[in-house]
Amino acid sequence: MRIERELVEKAASGNKEAFSTLYYSCYKDFYNFALYTLGNPDDAADIVSETFVEILKGIGNLREPGAFATWAFKILSVKCKKEISNSIKRRGEFDFDELIEMPFSDSEHFEEDISEKASLAAALSKLDGEERMILVLSVLHGYTRREIAEMIGKPQGTVASKLYRTYAKLRKMMNKE
Repeated sequence: MRIERELVEKAASGNKEAFSTLYYSCYKDFYNFALYTLGNPDDAADIVSETFVEILKGIGNLREPGAFATWAFKILSVKCKKEISNSIKRRGEFDFDELIEMPFSDSEHFEEDISEKASLAAALSKLDGEERMILVLSVLHGYTRREIAEMIGKPQGTVASKLYRTYAKLRKMMNKE
């Protein structure tokens, strides 16, 4: 997700059209991040909405418009962590029924596709929230370890080692299936 500095500056100065454009240019990435972090489409949509309310409130105080993506993902990340914590308190586990919504490659391999998706969903459900968050930011959104470290407020070395261990954990779980 790359956002034009000028667009952020206009939105920060109160330009509603610029904020609307900013919203539409970020929504899909934010939603995908929240969905793969939380595992529930309704929770993801709610968290993204809450995030944009916070962005609207704080964008005027953003000192460096070029840091918008990092700043915004940090807000989203904190909201996702809180939702994970609240979800654990409410239910004790996550609902991953709708986590993997990828189209099937072809009807000949339908059973294999279902099996692979079920295995992946089961493996992802065993990761903790921070592991899923780092994995999603890296794999789905293509952020570097440094950018992820800034977003979640952890040292870059911690992010790199967590990502490495998460890949290893997923490989091990998928090979058992």
